[in-house]
Amino acid sequence: MSALIAAGLVAVILPATVAAHFPLVDRYAWISQWYSSRHHAIDIAAPSGTHIVPMRSGRVVWVGWNSGGGGYGVIVYHGNGLYSAYYHMSRTHAYKGEYVYDQRTVIGYVGMTGNATGPHTHTEVWHGYPWHSGSYPVNPWSYIDSGWYLPYRYL
Repeated sequence: MSALIAAGLVAVILPATVAAHFPLVDRYAWISQWYSSRHHAIDIAAPSGTHIVPMRSGRVVWVGWNSGGGGYGVIVYHGNGLYSAYYHMSRTHAYKGEYVYDQRTVIGYVGMTGNATGPHTHTEVWHGYPWHSGSYPVNPWSYIDSGWYLPYRYL
């Protein structure tokens, strides 16, 4: 019985501790591609140059060019093994080692670098360092629960 209560508490408390915000500074942005077994991210379309902010506060662990098709990107470590990654930026606005604050620090700008057919940010959430052994992607949308810029259509 105590295990059942503990599991219930984890189910109630854990989502509150891992909540995240909408990563674009644009209330009119829209999800152009959802997370699926073939696409381990959400793509959020917006005009080129729209500010990209981290979903949660954390430390920037990578900034650069992703030659696998992602173009310019940024990866942020949030603690407890949780990472978020943002790709297809027109340019980055963060540096490795920088501490960034959710909704307050611009980390880059919406673009269409790499393999992109229109301006958007490809947003991933990972348990473990992205694309490394033992890590795995999770649906970013299950972490987005609020944010100053969350479009009304998703409230």
